[in-house]
Amino acid sequence: MFLLPFLLFFAVFRLWPILWSLIISFFEYHNGKITSFVGLTNYITLFRDPTFLRSIGNTLYFVIVYNVIMIFLAIILAVMASSTFIKGRKIYRSVYFIPIAMSLPVVAMVFDMLFAKNIGFVSALFGMFGAKYDFRLFASMDWAMWGVILMRVWRGTGYYCAYFLAGLTAIPHDVYESSKIDGAGPVTTFFRITLPLLRPMLIFVFIMSTILSFQLFDEPWILTQGGPANTTLTLQMFLYQKSFLEQNLSMGSAVSYVMTLLMMGASVIYVSRLSEKEGKKK
Repeated sequence: MFLLPFLLFFAVFRLWPILWSLIISFFEYHNGKITSFVGLTNYITLFRDPTFLRSIGNTLYFVIVYNVIMIFLAIILAVMASSTFIKGRKIYRSVYFIPIAMSLPVVAMVFDMLFAKNIGFVSALFGMFGAKYDFRLFASMDWAMWGVILMRVWRGTGYYCAYFLAGLTAIPHDVYESSKIDGAGPVTTFFRITLPLLRPMLIFVFIMSTILSFQLFDEPWILTQGGPANTTLTLQMFLYQKSFLEQNLSMGSAVSYVMTLLMMGASVIYVSRLSEKEGKKK
């Protein structure tokens, strides 16, 4: 009885929309009414659409590059922030976490101004060294996605650094003392002790970061709206275009389930690979 209010709320506002989205992905759905059953036609149409395939490629590219850079930096920052050799560790921990408190639209606008052609901070920085910066980062087909990645790395690294800090505090100090007695150096200790013991937290961070990465929308939508030439178009943006701009909710539902399967597949592959490595070591 105590759980009943939550279960009702979950069933009406969570479970039913998920099931309804799956249902209408197999139908034609217009003006709030199901018109006809089309089976897998919506999914087949999607995979024949080069724009949709481009959005998948862009999203996967972002997920892989962003996660590699962000997780690497987050672990390094966490190790530094937990080191006894660095003074003012509490200040550093606070500074790392500050960017996550800023809203995504504000961050996007700030980065747009930083890299503004001829008038931004980066342009002024180049001018100090006698160089001229007349390059529009978010208007370049080759660099626009890297600008989005840089923005997300700056904003998200401190957030996941906090998770790795929690993982580091859970590692017994006796393990490090034993490694010192055995003559292990800092590099050996990091790769042989710290990283293996951080594996559960690493799996958790990767899954969380992957899910959020697949939902990338705000920054590229504000800065580029998927351009130039769809180089920053993501699955979430494609879903928004189909569902709300084109009012094709059945196609949008199909996109959402393709995205869900991709997220689940990436998470399962990563977890299974880490589990295999752990099993081989045992």
